[in-house]
Amino acid sequence: MSTGPASAGQASTGPASAESGSTGAWPQPMGKPPAAHWWSIQKPPPGEPISARRAYGEVLGVFAIFFSVGIVAGAETLVRRYPPPSGSWAVFVPATISELATTSLAVLVTVLLSARRGITARSLGFGLPRKVDGREAGWAAFRVGVWAVIALVVGGVITGYLATGKLGQPVRQDASYLIYTTAASLAAGIVEETVVLIFVVTTLRQARRPLLEIVLVAVLLRCSYHDYYGPGVIGIAVWAAMFAWLFLRSGSVIPLIVAHFLWDATIFWSQRWHWIDTARGLGALAAVIVATVSWLAERSKRNRGGRRPGGRSAATYAAWPYAEQPSAGGDPGQRRR
Repeated sequence: MSTGPASAGQASTGPASAESGSTGAWPQPMGKPPAAHWWSIQKPPPGEPISARRAYGEVLGVFAIFFSVGIVAGAETLVRRYPPPSGSWAVFVPATISELATTSLAVLVTVLLSARRGITARSLGFGLPRKVDGREAGWAAFRVGVWAVIALVVGGVITGYLATGKLGQPVRQDASYLIYTTAASLAAGIVEETVVLIFVVTTLRQARRPLLEIVLVAVLLRCSYHDYYGPGVIGIAVWAAMFAWLFLRSGSVIPLIVAHFLWDATIFWSQRWHWIDTARGLGALAAVIVATVSWLAERSKRNRGGRRPGGRSAATYAAWPYAEQPSAGGDPGQRRR
């Protein structure tokens, strides 16, 4: 796979490519015309190419800051040397504040480092998917979140079957522990998807690394601090790879953060309120149904309104993403991207 300027996922070259690299054009539309491929991904976000040495230095340095302790603690948990959490309000309130502070720091560090390389927060992934007309695609974001939940379910089943270890739980799970685990779930969703997914993928794409290499690095880093599962880490690899593809497909991390947070938080909540397990299952089923209906509705609307009089298509279907075809004699600056 090419590692030059026309990197993986960047199908076109020349002036059209340069135009699509503008900040306002990323992420590109998620709308799927009939000729598009389901595996199509976003072009790399705008930014001058950087060296692989700089890219890996930033990626591994930031990862070590936020996850090296987790790797060690996970290994100690696997060999049953790490004590289960215990405490009270006096312990869990400061721990909650620490989780939230770490979350803010992770976002700040990744956004500032990316900005030094010409990557805005939106180009990094902190924005919703876009429609062809530039508006935010709320239903597309919802469907990305549903796919993320499906990936977590599949990966969770694999992990549960193969795991030889797990995180310890306190004997008494009171309100202070519940507040702490909710904050920890929020931190996991934001910090993991920011540091281990979008920062890794975006930085290595800016270095024009091969797509397979980028996904492998993101998955391996994700698995490293889940080492307490032992062989069950295979399940982590499954949903981590799916998360990487969903981000490459949509250019948005927000649905993935929401799905990750809800997945983790409801696991902790269900340990105190058992009915949440049932509610989570019913909610996931309802989300799949709503996502399917919304997709069918959008597809039907596109098929009804996607052709001009005389049978000529109103959209360019040569590749994904697509844009409206300019009219004859139109503004040269509105050429298709």
